[in-house]
Amino acid sequence: MAKIAIVTGAFKGGIGGGISKVLAQDGFKVIMIARNKERLAKLEAELKGAGLDVESWPSDITNRTGIRSTISDILSKYGQIHVLVNNAGLMPFPSTLQDTDDNLWDDLVNTNLTGTFNITKAVLPSMLDKKYGRIINISSVSARKTVGNFVAYAAAKGALHAFTTALANEVSANGITVNCILPGFTETDTMHHIWGKVADGAGMTEDELLKPFWAQIPLGRWIQPEEIGDAAAFLASDRAAVITGQILKVDGGYDNHD
Repeated sequence: MAKIAIVTGAFKGGIGGGISKVLAQDGFKVIMIARNKERLAKLEAELKGAGLDVESWPSDITNRTGIRSTISDILSKYGQIHVLVNNAGLMPFPSTLQDTDDNLWDDLVNTNLTGTFNITKAVLPSMLDKKYGRIINISSVSARKTVGNFVAYAAAKGALHAFTTALANEVSANGITVNCILPGFTETDTMHHIWGKVADGAGMTEDELLKPFWAQIPLGRWIQPEEIGDAAAFLASDRAAVITGQILKVDGGYDNHD
């Protein structure tokens, strides 16, 4: 029987979709969780059409009771969750701290941090019981090298680094590894939407707006969602059994200092 991997924030045109695709290609049965049923269904149809073993479970990680119920149902059906990829996140338009709405701050923290806590707490008892698990948190290079005005986003994503290392220290002796991936400029629908709007406001094209950023990235191009998936698949594999508590930058060399 295939190992079970959960990927949150899974939808077509996003990092979660890329991770789901690569994990399924590597032989996992991928349970894709997201609150947008329509986008989740489109991803499921695409991946199933490619012959991959995926299943969509609409749920909201910020709803503590709801996500606990979802995880309970998954465990009842499959018996074990081998891998949890905490990818679900919210990325805002750039704004200064002064201009950041209080409700937006709450939404960013609830989705990017508290949601990760909610689902990890729901999954962890089963992993501890089985003495096996791979927990992979998806943060952002913006938590280390912030672009523009992203204080709230950087703070919420940066907290995942501490969450990762502290949890790794807590559970790794039980056969559970916990690591964090920091994607760089990844070509997703969300990124094109945000930077396209910013470019419009500045009277520029998106390519013109982003040209200075490419000069700072040794790789000199967008990272593809499936390339984040490759990193996640490695950390989810038995080849990464002794890697835990690590923060892995997958950013084309953008943040090339410690």
